[in-house]
Amino acid sequence: MTRQCICQICTCGRHRCPHKPHNPVSKGPCVLSEYTNKYKSYPGNLMRDSFKPKEQMIQGTGTMADATTHRVDFVPRESVRPPIHQQEPYRKPSGGIDLLTSYTKDYPGRKAEAVKSFRGDHTRHVPSGEFRGNPTYADDFRKWDLPAKDQGKGYHTYVPPSASFDGLSTFARDFQPKKVDVRQSLRPAENTQRSDAPFEDRTSHKVSYIPHAVQARYVREQQPYQKSQHKFDGLTTFQRDFMNKNAARPDNFKPDATPMKSDLPFEDNTTFKSDYKKWDCKPMQSHVPDSYQKPAGDMDLYTTNRLAYQPHQIRPASARRPVSQGRKSDAPFDDRTNYTSDFRKWESMPERRGDPSQRPYEKPEIPFAGTTNYRAQYIPKHAAPAKSMGPDRTARQSSDPFDDRTFYKLDFTAKEAVPCPAVNLPASGFNFTQLDQRGHELWVKNAWSGETERVIKTPQQQISIEQATYA
Repeated sequence: MTRQCICQICTCGRHRCPHKPHNPVSKGPCVLSEYTNKYKSYPGNLMRDSFKPKEQMIQGTGTMADATTHRVDFVPRESVRPPIHQQEPYRKPSGGIDLLTSYTKDYPGRKAEAVKSFRGDHTRHVPSGEFRGNPTYADDFRKWDLPAKDQGKGYHTYVPPSASFDGLSTFARDFQPKKVDVRQSLRPAENTQRSDAPFEDRTSHKVSYIPHAVQARYVREQQPYQKSQHKFDGLTTFQRDFMNKNAARPDNFKPDATPMKSDLPFEDNTTFKSDYKKWDCKPMQSHVPDSYQKPAGDMDLYTTNRLAYQPHQIRPASARRPVSQGRKSDAPFDDRTNYTSDFRKWESMPERRGDPSQRPYEKPEIPFAGTTNYRAQYIPKHAAPAKSMGPDRTARQSSDPFDDRTFYKLDFTAKEAVPCPAVNLPASGFNFTQLDQRGHELWVKNAWSGETERVIKTPQQQISIEQATYA
């Protein structure tokens, strides 16, 4: 039986061996790898020449030509101004405008009678007696006697204890006071020892420093003020050092500002007048455009649109709007409304507040036996609902079966997908044999018998055995 690697068993190209060698790899080509067959070693000592140009300044030997692409390509030419089209004056077309439209033709004005009221003529009969009986709500929705819902919680009633309360709490029972012996103090005793001998107050200061008599303070006699016999000199150092000296005024080196006078006439000839002379120029001539001339012949107004799309006589589309009866009438407008008939204006006097003769309103004890204006005038009437003019929206149904055939179902047939055997090698009929030095897992079919060689079930066992043999 031939042993195969996972790389050889895989058919989808996604399964490869981990390639983790656990032993020192012997030198030599890998038989199971495709890299050594496809990518062969080539001599790489020959370096490719660089295509980068050399950094050398190119200097020309001839004279520089001043002809540029602009001067060569764009030659000045004489330009002619395009003629301006003058629009013809507006002329009012002859004849009248046909104001007849499809709307005025299809919907002409008609006279119709006034719309009648849909209210009935009969009055509503209201019984005066008392209603006796059960309404449908009370019969349908009856009140049932339901037992109270069990809350699921047990209610424990308080049972007082039979024994009398001893007055001790758990804290007082557990933490009882204990007698502790007083610890002996380590502080020395404060027994002052007094002596009968007198106190010796002689110090080194009293012995070394003998007091001497203090001499009287020397007071200097104050001499009286005496006026100076010399005269006061009021000169300061500035006046003494910087004295005013009489020096001669320096000569002025500025040139004499007196104008130069001459009897000769003034010569007004300048370089501007001599170089820039006045030339006789003709006035600029404005360009007069040529008058518009109508081209000879008639214009061919037939375009591709007119030739391809020719008009056809088609009947106008029929209106889907229902024919109206019209609501115009020659009768005078009736401005009577329910509001003006029910709410009339009554003559009443304004109330005077604070009048003692006016009595307050007293509610009558006898019930009202008449009929109100609302019940007398607003009589309920029954009218048939208006017929809808909308189109029928019922769906068009067919008795033929639905044809669900598509191009996808006809052209694309389902193909059976064969799973890759490397997904689950034991389920595909392969048994693990060994793990080589390069990290390839070698598997063999179930038909191979393992009597001559020892078959190992997992790659971890193979690694442990080989490590033990190398040790």
